[in-house]
Amino acid sequence: MKKHTLLWALFLILASCGQNGGDDKGKTPDKSQVLWALPSPLVSKVEVFSDETLIESFAYTYDDKGRIATLVRTDHLSGNKLLDLHYSYPDESGLKADGRFFPLSTGRFITARIDTEERCIDYYGSWVGAWHYRTGYDANGTATGTETVLDYSAKGGQYSSTGRYAEVYSLSGACISSSVNGSVLSARSEGGTSFVSDAQVTTRYNYSDQEDRQNFAVYLFPCEFPVWIAAGLPGCSKLITGISRIYGAVPAPSSTHLEYTLDSQGNIIQATRNDMNGDDTILVRTYKFSYL
Repeated sequence: MKKHTLLWALFLILASCGQNGGDDKGKTPDKSQVLWALPSPLVSKVEVFSDETLIESFAYTYDDKGRIATLVRTDHLSGNKLLDLHYSYPDESGLKADGRFFPLSTGRFITARIDTEERCIDYYGSWVGAWHYRTGYDANGTATGTETVLDYSAKGGQYSSTGRYAEVYSLSGACISSSVNGSVLSARSEGGTSFVSDAQVTTRYNYSDQEDRQNFAVYLFPCEFPVWIAAGLPGCSKLITGISRIYGAVPAPSSTHLEYTLDSQGNIIQATRNDMNGDDTILVRTYKFSYL
């Protein structure tokens, strides 16, 4: 089967969002019956160190319903605030994250909406060219896939293109065991010239038997972080211990290994991330958690 044929199959799978049939259609994870509410204990700050050097931090505040009110993500090496966001919730299902998205200026925002019947979250940015994404989730609240479609046409009709990107997640229990990320780009010129290109990457995840009470997986997934962290996505139930990738049919030499220190309740005190190339360590990062 050609790669682009496979990718079209992925888009068809994602068209059903997170539905899996059965009597639990419309069921959502229990977050004290409030959408966007995060479980206690609430994380106030995550600081990321390399050796003894603070390289990055994530700081959070919450409203009286346990929903994120502010998020500040800071690159301490450059001094830039990568994210400086204020969250509002216009209704039960909606979210707006407004502020700074580095390197964009302030005054930009992302809107998101949960559809509990279809088990989908739709989200997109306010700026020109921002893509519309849809992420599906299952009855456990674990993400099942993400997709986006972007169409473009020149004003004079000289050129048109369609880009489609999808991530389909295979689940084992309430954990994402692998994701297949694929894109298809097709274009046609006024003179009739056309082309189609595609690419595919498979990422595999290994887990411990320890519960992921802080949704630490969100710091490891390629995602729209401001939306995923507020929604509790990807929602994997266990802590990730290893990540590996395959490009097409070729295994990548890079890998990631993780170890955790937990308190007596199973909450993360710190997580150590070791990024490797073959047997060589490239970077070691330590994530230290603080709570309200």
